[in-house]
Amino acid sequence: MIHLRLSPIFHRVQTQRRMAPISLFVFITLQSLYIQDTLASESLCVPQSFDEQVELEYVNDGDTLTLKDGRLVRLIGIDSPEIDFQSPELSQPYSQEARHFLQKYLQPDQKLNLFFDRKKLDPFGRTLAYVYTETGDHLQEVLLRTGLAKTRVYQNDYFWECLNEVELKARDENLGLWSHPDYRARSVDKLTGDDLNRWGEVRGVVTGFERKGQHLWLILDNKFYIGIPREDSSKFSNILNLKLLETSVIARGSLYYSYKKWQLIASHPSQISL
Repeated sequence: MIHLRLSPIFHRVQTQRRMAPISLFVFITLQSLYIQDTLASESLCVPQSFDEQVELEYVNDGDTLTLKDGRLVRLIGIDSPEIDFQSPELSQPYSQEARHFLQKYLQPDQKLNLFFDRKKLDPFGRTLAYVYTETGDHLQEVLLRTGLAKTRVYQNDYFWECLNEVELKARDENLGLWSHPDYRARSVDKLTGDDLNRWGEVRGVVTGFERKGQHLWLILDNKFYIGIPREDSSKFSNILNLKLLETSVIARGSLYYSYKKWQLIASHPSQISL
Protein backbone atom coordinates (compact mmCIF):
# COMPACT_ATOMS: atom_id res chain seq x y z
CA MET A 1 0.00 0.00 0.00
CA ILE A 2 1.29 3.45 -0.92
CA HIS A 3 0.41 6.29 1.45
CA LEU A 4 1.54 9.73 0.32
CA ARG A 5 0.66 12.96 2.08
CA LEU A 6 0.73 15.52 -0.72
CA SER A 7 -0.10 18.70 1.13
CA PRO A 8 3.51 20.03 1.45
CA ILE A 9 3.93 19.91 -2.33
CA PHE A 10 0.59 21.60 -2.85
CA HIS A 11 1.46 24.31 -0.34
CA ARG A 12 4.77 25.18 -1.97
CA VAL A 13 3.12 25.35 -5.37
CA GLN A 14 0.46 27.75 -4.12
CA THR A 15 2.94 29.91 -2.23
CA GLN A 16 4.84 30.49 -5.46
CA ARG A 17 1.49 31.41 -7.13
CA ARG A 18 2.54 29.48 -10.22
CA MET A 19 3.44 25.90 -11.08
CA ALA A 20 6.84 25.46 -12.67
CA PRO A 21 7.09 22.61 -15.22
CA ILE A 22 9.15 20.40 -12.90
CA SER A 23 6.72 20.95 -10.00
CA LEU A 24 3.79 20.06 -12.23
CA PHE A 25 5.54 16.87 -13.35
CA VAL A 26 6.20 15.86 -9.74
CA PHE A 27 2.64 16.72 -8.74
CA ILE A 28 1.06 14.63 -11.50
CA THR A 29 3.42 11.70 -10.90
CA LEU A 30 2.74 11.58 -7.17
CA GLN A 31 -0.98 12.01 -7.72
CA SER A 32 -0.98 9.10 -10.17
CA LEU A 33 0.69 6.87 -7.58
CA TYR A 34 -1.71 8.01 -4.88
CA ILE A 35 -4.73 7.31 -7.06
CA GLN A 36 -3.58 3.76 -7.79
CA ASP A 37 -3.67 3.13 -4.05
CA THR A 38 -6.83 5.12 -3.37
CA LEU A 39 -8.84 3.31 -6.03
CA ALA A 40 -7.73 -0.12 -4.92
CA SER A 41 -10.98 -0.19 -2.96
CA GLU A 42 -14.31 0.05 -4.75
CA SER A 43 -16.23 3.30 -4.95
CA LEU A 44 -18.78 3.70 -2.18
CA CYS A 45 -21.39 5.93 -3.83
CA VAL A 46 -22.61 3.80 -6.74
CA PRO A 47 -26.14 3.51 -8.22
CA GLN A 48 -27.73 0.23 -9.25
CA SER A 49 -27.71 1.36 -12.89
CA PHE A 50 -26.58 4.30 -15.01
CA ASP A 51 -28.73 6.67 -17.03
CA GLU A 52 -26.45 7.36 -19.99
CA GLN A 53 -23.06 6.54 -21.47
CA VAL A 54 -21.13 9.42 -23.05
CA GLU A 55 -17.71 10.21 -24.54
CA LEU A 56 -15.34 12.80 -23.12
CA GLU A 57 -14.04 15.66 -25.25
CA TYR A 58 -11.89 17.42 -22.63
CA VAL A 59 -11.63 18.52 -19.00
CA ASN A 60 -12.63 22.14 -18.29
CA ASP A 61 -11.67 22.27 -14.63
CA GLY A 62 -11.85 20.20 -11.47
CA ASP A 63 -15.63 19.71 -11.56
CA THR A 64 -16.69 20.35 -15.18
CA LEU A 65 -16.29 18.25 -18.33
CA THR A 66 -17.08 18.82 -22.00
CA LEU A 67 -18.56 15.87 -23.90
CA LYS A 68 -18.15 14.90 -27.54
CA ASP A 69 -21.73 16.01 -28.22
CA GLY A 70 -20.91 19.51 -26.92
CA ARG A 71 -22.69 19.28 -23.59
CA LEU A 72 -21.05 20.52 -20.42
CA VAL A 73 -21.30 18.19 -17.43
CA ARG A 74 -21.10 19.60 -13.92
CA LEU A 75 -20.22 17.00 -11.29
CA ILE A 76 -23.00 16.83 -8.68
CA GLY A 77 -22.30 17.19 -4.97
CA ILE A 78 -18.80 18.68 -5.06
CA ASP A 79 -17.00 21.96 -5.62
CA SER A 80 -13.43 22.14 -6.81
CA PRO A 81 -11.54 25.44 -6.43
CA GLU A 82 -12.34 28.02 -9.10
CA ILE A 83 -9.94 28.87 -11.92
CA ASP A 84 -9.76 32.48 -13.11
CA PHE A 85 -9.05 31.91 -16.81
CA GLN A 86 -8.54 35.61 -17.53
CA SER A 87 -6.17 36.19 -14.62
CA PRO A 88 -4.75 32.79 -13.60
CA GLU A 89 -2.81 34.34 -10.72
CA LEU A 90 -6.18 35.10 -9.08
CA SER A 91 -7.32 31.46 -9.21
CA GLN A 92 -8.20 29.81 -5.93
CA PRO A 93 -5.59 27.56 -4.30
CA TYR A 94 -5.60 24.02 -5.74
CA SER A 95 -7.74 24.96 -8.76
CA GLN A 96 -5.00 24.22 -11.28
CA GLU A 97 -4.01 21.06 -9.41
CA ALA A 98 -7.59 19.75 -9.60
CA ARG A 99 -7.78 20.39 -13.33
CA HIS A 100 -4.36 18.86 -14.06
CA PHE A 101 -5.33 15.86 -11.99
CA LEU A 102 -8.49 15.16 -14.01
CA GLN A 103 -6.65 15.79 -17.28
CA LYS A 104 -4.15 13.12 -16.27
CA TYR A 105 -6.77 10.73 -14.93
CA LEU A 106 -9.13 10.93 -17.94
CA GLN A 107 -8.41 10.68 -21.65
CA PRO A 108 -10.17 12.33 -24.65
CA ASP A 109 -12.72 9.96 -26.24
CA GLN A 110 -12.96 7.98 -22.99
CA LYS A 111 -16.39 6.51 -22.29
CA LEU A 112 -18.05 7.66 -19.08
CA ASN A 113 -21.27 6.62 -17.35
CA LEU A 114 -23.69 9.22 -15.99
CA PHE A 115 -26.21 8.92 -13.18
CA PHE A 116 -28.73 11.73 -12.77
CA ASP A 117 -30.41 13.08 -9.65
CA ARG A 118 -33.73 14.93 -9.35
CA LYS A 119 -32.53 18.06 -11.14
CA LYS A 120 -30.82 17.33 -14.47
CA LEU A 121 -29.78 20.84 -15.58
CA ASP A 122 -28.34 23.79 -13.68
CA PRO A 123 -29.27 27.46 -14.38
CA PHE A 124 -26.41 27.65 -16.91
CA GLY A 125 -27.71 24.72 -18.96
CA ARG A 126 -25.02 22.31 -17.81
CA THR A 127 -25.92 18.65 -17.34
CA LEU A 128 -25.76 17.65 -13.68
CA ALA A 129 -24.52 14.12 -13.08
CA TYR A 130 -22.56 11.70 -10.95
CA VAL A 131 -19.80 10.52 -13.30
CA TYR A 132 -18.16 7.09 -13.41
CA THR A 133 -15.51 5.43 -15.54
CA GLU A 134 -16.27 2.14 -17.24
CA THR A 135 -14.30 0.38 -14.49
CA GLY A 136 -16.61 1.90 -11.88
CA ASP A 137 -14.43 4.67 -10.48
CA HIS A 138 -16.57 7.53 -9.22
CA LEU A 139 -14.99 10.85 -10.18
CA GLN A 140 -16.61 12.75 -7.31
CA GLU A 141 -15.16 10.31 -4.79
CA VAL A 142 -11.73 10.36 -6.43
CA LEU A 143 -11.53 14.14 -6.18
CA LEU A 144 -12.77 14.18 -2.59
CA ARG A 145 -10.39 11.43 -1.51
CA THR A 146 -7.38 13.31 -2.85
CA GLY A 147 -8.42 16.61 -1.30
CA LEU A 148 -9.02 18.32 -4.64
CA ALA A 149 -12.69 19.10 -4.02
CA LYS A 150 -15.11 19.58 -1.16
CA THR A 151 -18.73 18.59 -0.82
CA ARG A 152 -21.55 21.02 -1.48
CA VAL A 153 -25.25 20.35 -2.03
CA TYR A 154 -27.18 22.32 -4.64
CA GLN A 155 -30.63 20.67 -4.41
CA ASN A 156 -29.42 17.29 -5.74
CA ASP A 157 -28.45 15.20 -2.71
CA TYR A 158 -28.87 11.50 -3.52
CA PHE A 159 -25.32 10.65 -2.38
CA TRP A 160 -24.67 13.52 0.03
CA GLU A 161 -24.11 11.37 3.13
CA CYS A 162 -21.80 9.00 1.29
CA LEU A 163 -19.77 11.84 -0.24
CA ASN A 164 -19.60 13.59 3.12
CA GLU A 165 -17.93 10.53 4.66
CA VAL A 166 -15.32 10.49 1.89
CA GLU A 167 -14.58 14.20 2.40
CA LEU A 168 -14.23 13.86 6.17
CA LYS A 169 -11.46 11.29 5.77
CA ALA A 170 -9.44 13.58 3.47
CA ARG A 171 -10.11 16.50 5.79
CA ASP A 172 -8.90 14.55 8.83
CA GLU A 173 -5.71 13.62 6.97
CA ASN A 174 -5.11 17.22 5.79
CA LEU A 175 -4.89 16.12 2.17
CA GLY A 176 -4.78 18.60 -0.69
CA LEU A 177 -6.81 21.76 -0.15
CA TRP A 178 -7.49 20.82 3.48
CA SER A 179 -3.84 21.60 4.23
CA HIS A 180 -4.34 25.21 3.09
CA PRO A 181 -5.61 27.84 5.57
CA ASP A 182 -8.11 29.21 3.05
CA TYR A 183 -10.17 26.03 3.31
CA ARG A 184 -9.94 25.23 7.01
CA ALA A 185 -12.93 25.83 9.23
CA ARG A 186 -12.31 28.84 11.47
CA SER A 187 -13.55 29.98 14.84
CA VAL A 188 -15.96 32.90 14.89
CA ASP A 189 -13.22 35.10 16.38
CA LYS A 190 -11.25 34.73 13.14
CA LEU A 191 -14.05 36.01 10.87
CA THR A 192 -13.58 39.42 9.25
CA GLY A 193 -15.48 41.78 6.99
CA ASP A 194 -14.06 39.92 3.99
CA ASP A 195 -16.22 36.93 4.97
CA LEU A 196 -19.53 38.79 4.70
CA ASN A 197 -21.96 37.21 2.23
CA ARG A 198 -19.41 34.57 1.28
CA TRP A 199 -19.62 30.81 1.67
CA GLY A 200 -17.46 29.75 4.59
CA GLU A 201 -16.94 27.17 7.30
CA VAL A 202 -17.04 27.87 11.03
CA ARG A 203 -15.94 25.51 13.78
CA GLY A 204 -17.26 25.74 17.33
CA VAL A 205 -18.90 24.04 20.30
CA VAL A 206 -22.68 24.00 20.70
CA THR A 207 -23.42 26.07 23.80
CA GLY A 208 -27.16 26.61 23.45
CA PHE A 209 -30.41 26.54 21.48
CA GLU A 210 -33.00 29.19 20.78
CA ARG A 211 -36.38 29.18 19.05
CA LYS A 212 -37.08 32.55 17.53
CA GLY A 213 -39.27 33.55 14.61
CA GLN A 214 -39.22 30.98 11.85
CA HIS A 215 -35.93 29.37 12.88
CA LEU A 216 -34.39 27.06 15.42
CA TRP A 217 -30.99 28.52 16.27
CA LEU A 218 -27.95 26.50 17.29
CA ILE A 219 -25.50 28.69 19.15
CA LEU A 220 -21.75 28.03 18.87
CA ASP A 221 -19.33 29.36 21.48
CA ASN A 222 -22.10 31.68 22.74
CA LYS A 223 -21.63 33.98 19.75
CA PHE A 224 -22.27 32.29 16.39
CA TYR A 225 -25.84 31.44 15.33
CA ILE A 226 -26.89 28.68 12.92
CA GLY A 227 -30.50 29.12 11.82
CA ILE A 228 -32.50 26.07 10.78
CA PRO A 229 -35.81 27.04 9.11
CA ARG A 230 -38.75 25.39 10.83
CA GLU A 231 -40.06 24.02 7.53
CA ASP A 232 -36.71 22.25 7.01
CA SER A 233 -36.26 20.98 10.59
CA SER A 234 -37.40 17.44 9.71
CA LYS A 235 -34.34 17.09 7.45
CA PHE A 236 -32.13 17.56 10.52
CA SER A 237 -33.80 14.89 12.69
CA ASN A 238 -30.64 12.78 12.98
CA ILE A 239 -28.65 15.78 14.17
CA LEU A 240 -31.26 17.40 16.39
CA ASN A 241 -32.02 14.11 18.14
CA LEU A 242 -28.44 13.92 19.40
CA LYS A 243 -27.32 15.52 22.62
CA LEU A 244 -25.55 18.41 20.92
CA LEU A 245 -24.67 20.54 23.92
CA GLU A 246 -20.88 20.76 24.30
CA THR A 247 -20.47 18.97 20.96
CA SER A 248 -17.92 20.33 18.48
CA VAL A 249 -19.43 20.94 15.03
CA ILE A 250 -18.50 22.49 11.69
CA ALA A 251 -21.13 24.68 10.03
CA ARG A 252 -20.93 25.79 6.40
CA GLY A 253 -22.96 28.31 4.50
CA SER A 254 -23.22 31.93 3.41
CA LEU A 255 -22.03 34.05 6.31
CA TYR A 256 -23.70 37.27 7.33
CA TYR A 257 -23.59 39.66 10.28
CA SER A 258 -26.81 40.90 11.83
CA TYR A 259 -27.79 42.24 15.25
CA LYS A 260 -24.13 42.27 16.26
CA LYS A 261 -23.64 38.54 15.68
CA TRP A 262 -22.38 36.26 12.93
CA GLN A 263 -24.99 33.93 11.46
CA LEU A 264 -25.72 31.48 8.69
CA ILE A 265 -28.85 29.70 7.57
CA ALA A 266 -28.67 25.91 7.18
CA SER A 267 -31.36 24.55 4.88
CA HIS A 268 -29.75 21.15 4.37
CA PRO A 269 -28.15 18.76 6.90
CA SER A 270 -24.95 18.63 4.83
CA GLN A 271 -24.23 22.10 6.20
CA ILE A 272 -23.61 20.78 9.72
CA SER A 273 -20.95 18.17 10.46
CA LEU A 274 -20.22 16.62 13.83
